[in-house]
Amino acid sequence: MKLWYRIIALYFLIALARSEEEEDNADDAKPAAICNVVECSKLFNPRLEAMEMAVKKIALAILSQTSDVFAPIKEILEEDSTFTSILSLNSTIYSSSTKAPSVSNGTHKEVLDGQKQEKNFAVANLKRAVKCSLAHLVDINLTDPEPYYEPLPQITALFTKNILKIEWSVPSAECVKVSSGVRIKIYESADGYKVPLEAPIFVPQKCIKKIAKTLHSINLASPFSSSTSRGNACAFSLTKNLTQCRSYIVEVVINYQSLAGKAMQTELVIPPKLNEKAHLKPLISASARSSSLTLNWEDNSGCSPQLTSLNLEIFQDGMVDKGEKANATVVIPRSCFKQPIGEGNLFSLTLPTSELTCPIVWKPLDVCRKYKINMSSQYSSTWNGPSSSSEIFTEQEGNFAPDSPNVFLRCPIHQFYCQYQQLCMDTSNVCYDDNNGYDGCESENRYCEQDVCYKGGFRCGQQCIPKELVCNGNFDCVDGSDEGPDCENTCFQLTNPSGNFSSQKFHMPPYEIHRDKIVNTAQNTKVLISVQSTHHIWLTFNKFNTFQNQHIVKVYDGPYSTSPLLLSHNGSTKPYSVRSSSSDLFVEFPSYWSTTYGIEAFYTSVRSTDDQFLPGCGGYIYGDGIIPKSLATTFNTGCFWYIEATQSDDTLLLKTNISDSDAYRKLNFYRTLMVYDGWNTDGLVLYDGKEDEFKKKVAIYSITHKVMVHIKIPIWTTTPNENLDFSWWITTQKSTPHCNNHFEENTGTIKSPNYPTFYPNSVDCRWNIKVEPGSKVRLLFALFETQADADYLYVYDGPTLRSTLLLTKSGLLPTPFIVNSSTNQVLVRFVSDEDTSSPGFLAVYSSV
Repeated sequence: MKLWYRIIALYFLIALARSEEEEDNADDAKPAAICNVVECSKLFNPRLEAMEMAVKKIALAILSQTSDVFAPIKEILEEDSTFTSILSLNSTIYSSSTKAPSVSNGTHKEVLDGQKQEKNFAVANLKRAVKCSLAHLVDINLTDPEPYYEPLPQITALFTKNILKIEWSVPSAECVKVSSGVRIKIYESADGYKVPLEAPIFVPQKCIKKIAKTLHSINLASPFSSSTSRGNACAFSLTKNLTQCRSYIVEVVINYQSLAGKAMQTELVIPPKLNEKAHLKPLISASARSSSLTLNWEDNSGCSPQLTSLNLEIFQDGMVDKGEKANATVVIPRSCFKQPIGEGNLFSLTLPTSELTCPIVWKPLDVCRKYKINMSSQYSSTWNGPSSSSEIFTEQEGNFAPDSPNVFLRCPIHQFYCQYQQLCMDTSNVCYDDNNGYDGCESENRYCEQDVCYKGGFRCGQQCIPKELVCNGNFDCVDGSDEGPDCENTCFQLTNPSGNFSSQKFHMPPYEIHRDKIVNTAQNTKVLISVQSTHHIWLTFNKFNTFQNQHIVKVYDGPYSTSPLLLSHNGSTKPYSVRSSSSDLFVEFPSYWSTTYGIEAFYTSVRSTDDQFLPGCGGYIYGDGIIPKSLATTFNTGCFWYIEATQSDDTLLLKTNISDSDAYRKLNFYRTLMVYDGWNTDGLVLYDGKEDEFKKKVAIYSITHKVMVHIKIPIWTTTPNENLDFSWWITTQKSTPHCNNHFEENTGTIKSPNYPTFYPNSVDCRWNIKVEPGSKVRLLFALFETQADADYLYVYDGPTLRSTLLLTKSGLLPTPFIVNSSTNQVLVRFVSDEDTSSPGFLAVYSSV
């Protein structure tokens, strides 16, 4: 049968059914557009009865016509058993899933009863077919959450391993009884148009797989697929291959006897064929400068020719991991992208774009701020590639112009420099008609329109400049206040695990700066420190000198100046070191033309802990420094200090000045002290106050260039709130390669530098002695005199400083004495501090 005639018949059926309903209800009130379940049932069932009568009237009217115009329709009606069963009352159509009533040879009454059952059965089937085919056209709005008919059918399609699997739902179980099969059609989807890929595929009901009560499926194999079973009547396959990365529309229409149901459609995207090592995620790199954003990425999906657009999400301060909503979401069409010649999967994009060539809505990013961007490529209306992310920081290079025409820094405060007269003039003359004879000074009468201030401009004395001129690198106000220290002149990001930064150095102007204006030479600099997410950041200052109460250094516990404030400090005294609670630290500080002023800071990252940070309890020292001398007893978790030498081959000296006048206080202080070589508690213990509580140490020398000091709470037996006054000086011990010695003879002599005169200060000398295998080393010390508790000699039973320690001595010792090794190698180390020398030592070694 031709589909066109089916549509005509269906159209007349619907039209007449509605007209019949209108006639039957002419005298009744018009039903409400919205009804409940019971009311809707009362409305829907009469419609089906009216449709039944309409079908009968249409069929009888057409069959009675003799015109050739109706011949094709008469042929359809005569061939279709559903219609003829109603008209003739002698034949019946049964679905494959329904048994027909049996009519045996019998009495006349039995035959009439059988014919009546046949008619009723045919009418019931027709009702089902009409109801199922028109279910989606019912113009009744339901208010009840549980309507009397099933939800509209749904469809899904999946292509995998050269098999197209289609699943669809039937409106209800009743509709399954009158379903004779489905028609499947596949279209190519391109630019919103549907182009048929191949002829429709008709699948009978018996070949459809039933997954659930109303859920069915069918598998269609690709051409020449091994999954196609020849000779199997229910084995269906596509006649054309589906191309990877292409988008298709899969359409399924359920046939209800001679009527067709609603066309169900879904989009199908054929995935690319990638090898196991391929990445679907795009490789992305991003950079930001002031108000621009540049993206470069490599599309690894295998479908870059089908790329249609880019979805971009921008999260302020990198807050995406905390469930924050994106600050901006932008969809950028492919026409905005750039591609290198010959590179089919490399793309680039710079925002903002030209409004003529790429008209998208774009809000510039804030300067000196951290962002996290998520991007995903879109290849069709329903297919997006996997998301990829990158963190960026909107850096800004210095825009300060020292050679600005307005050299206001030459003059004292409240005066400006007149280029024409080459004189300093009072700013009270600015913007006055009477210039007191100062002709030629154009600057005094610039930006005098006061209405500029009312329009959001910037006031500087008598002048009002447009806000766009503030912090642009040029002095537009005669007093220079538009380019003050609050301007964001420079900002940058540091991402290494440790590093340093300092006030920026600018070229001095070609004229002398007046002492009153030196304070105005400061330029604002910002630094964002970002380390791995599982670490904290320790920050310390080795140089600190800013104008008192003028230029303040601020440290924020997070990625921006809206984060909690950790430190606000100015002047010439160095503040305590600070620690972040996350992996980001934001620092604002001034930069100067004069190198006398400014800051120098060092930072390092350590693994995060849950310990609360209290200022003064713990810290970070880089190079030389001092641990604060006042430790409050309120620090109930103890304090950890991380100390680092400036060079990796240097060592560290920790020296204390604790008073000898109070032995009890000394004892309790040392019991609270733990010193580790390295920055974790698994490192070698250089000093343990609990084990050596009766041995005070004035000096402790590291083995490597890092030391961690753990100071616990003193155990007080007197006043519990009393503070313990002490000091630890930290000094970097420079490596002394000329003082490293190697001996491989069986006998020899070792001695301190300059022996028999006094040894030098701040040395770290080593003697590595190696004798024949199987032998041992014997050391005989003939003389030993060093600074007590400060300059030490160590003897190790092996070739390294991590070998077993055989001897630790300082001071004046009675000689001779002997030290024996258990191996054929020993290492002797001698260290001295920066003051007080002695003759040192003399020793003879031999192989035994």
